[in-house]
Amino acid sequence: MKDPFNPFVINTYQGKDYFCDRENDLNMLISHIENDRNVVLYAWRRLGKSALIHRLFEELETSKGCETIYIDLLATQNMDEAIQAIASAIYEKYGRTTSGISASIQKLLASIGASINFSPLSGLPEITLGINKSEQPSQSLKALGEFLLSRKKRIVIAIDEFQQISDYEDNKAEAVFRTWVQQIPEVRFIFSGSHRTLMEAMFTEKKRPFYQSSQLESLQPIALEAYAEFITEHFQAAKKTIEPNSIEKIYSWSRGQTYTVQLVCNHLFANYKKVSNSDVDVVFDQILKQQQAVFANFQKMLTRAQWNVFRAIAKEEPLQNPLSKDFTQKHNLGAASTVSTALKALEKLELVIKDEGNYLVHEVQLARWMASL
Repeated sequence: MKDPFNPFVINTYQGKDYFCDRENDLNMLISHIENDRNVVLYAWRRLGKSALIHRLFEELETSKGCETIYIDLLATQNMDEAIQAIASAIYEKYGRTTSGISASIQKLLASIGASINFSPLSGLPEITLGINKSEQPSQSLKALGEFLLSRKKRIVIAIDEFQQISDYEDNKAEAVFRTWVQQIPEVRFIFSGSHRTLMEAMFTEKKRPFYQSSQLESLQPIALEAYAEFITEHFQAAKKTIEPNSIEKIYSWSRGQTYTVQLVCNHLFANYKKVSNSDVDVVFDQILKQQQAVFANFQKMLTRAQWNVFRAIAKEEPLQNPLSKDFTQKHNLGAASTVSTALKALEKLELVIKDEGNYLVHEVQLARWMASL
């Protein structure tokens, strides 16, 4: 893996040298895996769940002798697409050999209705994982599971955005996945998700198939002290400087959200040798202006009442009581019943979240832009 030009990585995991802290979280996950526990890892968006999983996988592969598979269900809308995502991940892990595509993978793909084609332009093989619709999802999953059980090493699978299966048209998706997990008990699973409410419900409600089947772990923001050390070290290594009060300013503005802290530091590292608070303000403004066209669309997709409540929460967050008379009158929001209806819609869309008793706009940068209106 090549070293990045900028140490404040914002797109993909680039190795532990560019990964901040999370040592306690990493050790916790390793302990769960070593003691045969499946894990539910959930957090608000952009706190670094996926990066933590890739950091864990690096450790498991290099130090623990495990084989790891990462599956992302975010773009899936039904069981067929979920199985396709799983099969694609397994192919990426085991399908390629020095002589082409392994015979065992070819047999596996055929058993679930997938096909191997060749690009007419390059002549290289392309995998078309068009799942055979006549096959039962449980049968396809069973075939995939049997292949995994044939491996000699311990396998750890992370399924990211796992809450997506609760929206599938087939309301048996959770039961089908639960049966699959039970069929391959030697495989360890990490179920990751960014919709905290849905993830908690899937694993804590008694009538749901995954009830009490895994250890719940909620990921919290990285502590300011750890981030300050990480940021300072990377600036110093490049013979650049950034003062502690500037780091605190970045952390507070970003609400400790990993992605936004990294994004701000990425811009500062690229453009300044000695960072001042005024430089930080300039970068804040640049970031919001770059996103302005996207953010402006939110007003179009919401009703007037929803938009007014949304903007008011951004200006007041963290907000304890959005139905209070002081809040509704200050922002001319109308009756408490109107605010309550709008708030429920915003929470359902996950535009507004309730965290430790406080209401917040979920996306930090959007919150900062709206607060400035």
